[in-house]
Amino acid sequence: MNTSSDLPNLAKETRSTISDQRHWEADLKLIVEGIASQIGEKFFRFCVRYLAELLQVQYALIAEFIDGEEPKAQVLAFWVGDQWGPNFDYVLTGTPCGIVIEKGLQIYASGIQEKFPEDEDLVTMKAESYLGVAICNSQGKIIGHIAALHTQPLTRSYEEQEAILKIFAARSAAEIERQITEQELKQQNQRLEETLMELKHTQAQLIQAEKMSSLGHMVAGIAHEINNPISFIHGNLDYASEYYDNLLKIIQLYQQEYPQPSKVIQEELESLDLDFIQTDITKILQSMQVGSQRISDIVKSCRNFSRLDESTFKVVDIHEGLESALVILQSRLHSNDRPFKIDVVKEYGKLPHIYCSPEQLNQVFFNLLNNAIDALEEAHQKRNTEDIVNQQNILWIRTYLNPEMGEDNKVFISIADNGMGIPDEIRAKIFDPFFTTKPVGQGTGLGLSVSYEIITNLHEGTLNCSSTVGQGTEFVVTLPIRH
Repeated sequence: MNTSSDLPNLAKETRSTISDQRHWEADLKLIVEGIASQIGEKFFRFCVRYLAELLQVQYALIAEFIDGEEPKAQVLAFWVGDQWGPNFDYVLTGTPCGIVIEKGLQIYASGIQEKFPEDEDLVTMKAESYLGVAICNSQGKIIGHIAALHTQPLTRSYEEQEAILKIFAARSAAEIERQITEQELKQQNQRLEETLMELKHTQAQLIQAEKMSSLGHMVAGIAHEINNPISFIHGNLDYASEYYDNLLKIIQLYQQEYPQPSKVIQEELESLDLDFIQTDITKILQSMQVGSQRISDIVKSCRNFSRLDESTFKVVDIHEGLESALVILQSRLHSNDRPFKIDVVKEYGKLPHIYCSPEQLNQVFFNLLNNAIDALEEAHQKRNTEDIVNQQNILWIRTYLNPEMGEDNKVFISIADNGMGIPDEIRAKIFDPFFTTKPVGQGTGLGLSVSYEIITNLHEGTLNCSSTVGQGTEFVVTLPIRH
């Protein structure tokens, strides 16, 4: 029974307890308000620091739960004494944190090492006491935990410790969920961006494929329409020559048998100049023969370029594809409207036939040659008068093997020009879909992108570009002989 002399001391202790309680509540309120504005790593670092301060412990950590065959925890922030420690992962089995994940709030006021003798981390930290609580998301699923350890027995009341842990756990749960949601949104955005790029790329391929298909159909149609009449002309020239020779023999026989023709015939022969006709008609027939043969070769090149009636992959001579593309581009190479000429230098090596899609490769050759002509035209416009006089406009086409480098199973096709070259910052983007430096209406930015896909994906080869500003550009296509 308390005496009257004990009452002042009891009142004093009560006032002290109430004051401490209010002081603690004020500190907790300030700390919670302080971390409320923090997010990310900074939030977790502030949390463990203030948690250790409020609980008056040596160590504090916040960890995210990693589910698997062997449950683990990934530490998000770790407070050690008076500084932040390194983050780490650890296995939960046999640890007090494992019990927290299984059963929820755990507070061991002392003797923690004796209760968990297999936990070597407790020995390393010289831990005597432990308290922890699970972090649950809005659906009640455990996503992590908060733990605090001290080298001395705990002094705060169970209620205070529980309240502090739950407040920090609730705020940590919200932050972890926010980060998970943010990460999922980033992943979704990345997938959407990748899908969008894929769609753009596919669209680019479809547009270019349709463009080249239309060109191929047009070329094939023209070639077909020209082929019939020119075959008729070319095939009948031999007969025409034979008939002329026969008629000429008859005339010569008449001249031998009737050396003195009538006056009317004599006058007609003089007006027709028969001797000249006999000489000139031979030349005319020979010219027609050469011209019809040239047209037949062009028709053949056009059909080789389109190759609409052939299977996708077959063994072919790539030189035929290069020659076909050059024929299609003859009007650009030898344009009468251009004030300069382009010299085509061909250095064809002895190559084996390769297994490829000739229609697709012809499209690549067409694009590369067309771009080289564009580069030479642009260079001519930018050069001064002296450079124009001294500078030849050259387009090189080389094909070769490279056995010295151990690449005897590949063929190389080089298409180069001596134009103005491509700056490095532009060269890094030339294979990107829709990227172009040409004026609006003169380029779609699809040619090189589609060519790159045809070579790398369809043929498992490479397409590389090297360029020196002021000197020119070279594209090198590498194709496997078999793939």
